[in-house]
Amino acid sequence: MNTPVQNPNDFKVVSFHNPTTYAFTPEMGCMYDSKPIHGKDGIPGIAPGETLILPYHVGQQLAKNLAKRILNTSPAATVDPSGIPTGVPIWSEARLEEEKSKLIKELYTEEKPVQQSETDKLMAKVDEYKAMVEKLMSGETSTKEEEIIQAEVSGKTVYVDKQEVIQELEKREIKHDKRQSKESLEKLLV
Repeated sequence: MNTPVQNPNDFKVVSFHNPTTYAFTPEMGCMYDSKPIHGKDGIPGIAPGETLILPYHVGQQLAKNLAKRILNTSPAATVDPSGIPTGVPIWSEARLEEEKSKLIKELYTEEKPVQQSETDKLMAKVDEYKAMVEKLMSGETSTKEEEIIQAEVSGKTVYVDKQEVIQELEKREIKHDKRQSKESLEKLLV
């Protein structure tokens, strides 16, 4: 079996800090793979002075984008006496790397997860479902999936949505008001 080649940075964790006086928003490049990064307050973007713990690749991309934003405050490109732009770059790669290093700090490397076979994954699911059934048999319910499994174990019919309840009422020719809630309609089926 061929194992995929992995980047040695895949399991690194970094600290990213926004030292600016303005929020680093998705419009400025606070994104990874076109998805905005949310700060501690849950709003897209990173507030001034805020520090986040991120995977290495996400932190590197944010540091690069913010460094470009910081360096891009320089005046417009210089021109020669005839008005033709000289093509002098706003920043060099070395200057960009220097600015990035101020924004990001490597914290630690996570342990590489053990690769599981399909059988191991399925057996883990078996254990998960077994624990869920045991929890349900003790009387605890919390999610819709667990309620469906509990009904299956006890032999009751579970209706996933209101439309299924209405279809069963019409099949049994029980009078009902379609405007009632799913729970109220289910009581008519008892």
